[in-house]
Amino acid sequence: MTNSPASPASPDSTGAPVPAFAGPAPDADRRAAIHIDRASTELRRGRPVALWPAGPGDRASAASSVWLVSAVETLAADELAHWLATGLPVRLLLSAERVASLGREGAQAPHSVVLPRDIELSDLSRWAAVTGVDGPFEGLPPAPLDPKRPSAEHHPAAQAALFLAKRARLIPAFIVLELPAEQAGTWAAWDPLALDLGELQPADAEHPQALRPQALRRVSDARVPLGLGEDCTLIVFRETDGDAEHLAIIVGEPATGSPVPVRLHSACLTGDLLDSLRCDCGPQLQRAVQRLGETGGVLLYLAQEGRGTGLANKLRAYRLQDQGLDTLQADRYLGFREDERQFGAAAAMLQSLGYTRIRLMTNNPQKIDALREAGIEVVDRLPLLGPVNDHNQRYLQTKRAAGHLGAD
Repeated sequence: MTNSPASPASPDSTGAPVPAFAGPAPDADRRAAIHIDRASTELRRGRPVALWPAGPGDRASAASSVWLVSAVETLAADELAHWLATGLPVRLLLSAERVASLGREGAQAPHSVVLPRDIELSDLSRWAAVTGVDGPFEGLPPAPLDPKRPSAEHHPAAQAALFLAKRARLIPAFIVLELPAEQAGTWAAWDPLALDLGELQPADAEHPQALRPQALRRVSDARVPLGLGEDCTLIVFRETDGDAEHLAIIVGEPATGSPVPVRLHSACLTGDLLDSLRCDCGPQLQRAVQRLGETGGVLLYLAQEGRGTGLANKLRAYRLQDQGLDTLQADRYLGFREDERQFGAAAAMLQSLGYTRIRLMTNNPQKIDALREAGIEVVDRLPLLGPVNDHNQRYLQTKRAAGHLGAD
């Protein structure tokens, strides 16, 4: 094996030579995760991202192109006007779920439509479901945007963009400019954010490690006496390539060799903290805590608000439910799948803690399947039912229709 030649040392501001240093090259997993984290952060801050289908060495090739994308949710009116003023076709990219909700039933791929030059940001935001959810199928701007005749987008950049939006907890909708690779450099001449333009290859978003937030770091812990029991330990796990923090609460001293009672609970600020009557999350959490106080075990409190869509989108879905949609229809209307959660982080936390044989408190068979696929042995399911009221009755019926289980 031969070593790469060291880069020549260069002087610092005082003229003294600075030793050259080349750190270890990240592997494919790490590189993909870094690119995704940086790109999703740029989009969340309202800055555009460049999606390159080809590798860096191919960017000068006339056969390749670059997609410049900006999330509709964080788009400013002057930036939209700037894009439209280029004279180039500017497209609105929507997820298959959003297109289906607009009338194209059975859509299986993202779609895009070319925007008219005089479109206003307010109308664009309504098409993207960022605003204007005062009726489930009302309040949309008129033609020339025809939701029944968009163009299917099978380009890998389309899937990559929508993946990034969901990771950033943004509505999955973008404005898009597609340029030949050799012209992409001209962007810097007229775009005020060009110096901050993030770059990503769509293949990064397709990488297996990008789809499962299993890269966690145990960052802190403390013994904290709680109402459920004085012998409790709280442990914080942080995603190494994201900003999510998940909490493990160990009640008592459960043995690692025998099946341990475990509850996976996705964060629900409205239900857990504010006692919302629209869901059963708060009562489920309280009942799980009560059981763990009696038997000992583990509660994993996961940062996955709104089934992975985030708090803002959960509130948007609530407004749609007030107009007659059920919870799954509302999420699809916003452009999301029925459940955007991943449980790889939960499996990684259990493995780190040494609890690989568990008795899972849940009504959701998807949690059981996900944990088993990740190597956790779920030896038993413990039903966890919440009370029914006038506000959550339809919500609970929808969950059962989606496959959630009841009492044995």
